[in-house]
Amino acid sequence: MEEMKQEHYEDEINLFDLVKVVFKHKKLIASVVLVIVVATAIISLLMTKIYESKAVISPVQQSTGQGGTMGAGAAQFGIVAPQSSNVSEIIGFLKSDILMQKVLEKENLYNTLFTKADLQGKTENERVWEGILALKKEIVKVTENKKDNMITVSAQYKDPVVAQRIASAVLNELTEYMTGEAKRVAEANRKHLETQIVNTGDPLVRQKIYSLIAQQIETVMMAEAKENFAFKVIDPPRVPVERVKPKRTRMVVIAFVVSLFLGVFLAFVREHYERNGEVWREIGVLSGLKRFSRKG
Repeated sequence: MEEMKQEHYEDEINLFDLVKVVFKHKKLIASVVLVIVVATAIISLLMTKIYESKAVISPVQQSTGQGGTMGAGAAQFGIVAPQSSNVSEIIGFLKSDILMQKVLEKENLYNTLFTKADLQGKTENERVWEGILALKKEIVKVTENKKDNMITVSAQYKDPVVAQRIASAVLNELTEYMTGEAKRVAEANRKHLETQIVNTGDPLVRQKIYSLIAQQIETVMMAEAKENFAFKVIDPPRVPVERVKPKRTRMVVIAFVVSLFLGVFLAFVREHYERNGEVWREIGVLSGLKRFSRKG
């Protein structure tokens, strides 16, 4: 029991010693905190403002034709049935190099993203890669919400109008790709089915083939309309009015916490060297006295 009381008393003494050290060097701690927080605030004010234009889309489930018999009929005649919009395919294309290149060229973004000095002396291929990497790593972001089956496409840039342009261009290229693929598959299926009619004498089979051809023509017509064909735009990209970077308040709060810990650490380091310095000074005085006494 007495040992437990002794340990508790020693803990209180140690804690009191720690608090004493902190109060003793409070000016040092305050100076460290003030310098780092002020410097962080100034840096955050000097940092370039970044704006984000965001769009939310949802893949559209494509029908398989009248009565839902497209799949079985298509397999019977060796053609590819139209599939529902594939989220993985959409995300894959949104993150692809070819999409970034098309956005760069159609929107003529080279002069917007780079200065003449940045592109001077570089080949056409090097310029393209510079633009692709800038879009993929710094500007265009793609995220998937599996729970709600939603995809978010955003563009971050220092000019809010340019950010909106890029986000819109990405959606336009996605539309062109998805509708183009659907039209290509439907046209290939239609041509194949037309050759099957020539080799088929059974009127029932011919009727099925004509029905499948009609479905392919319908798919092409829907793709040409483009409106909500492969995906539905839930929230279109707009010109942003508020910045997303830098997050000044968060930066200052983090700087305050980090600088506070750093200040306390430096206070204990300083206390340690002050105490050891006193010990070494005492040792020096004693050794000096010994030498003096020997000489005497």
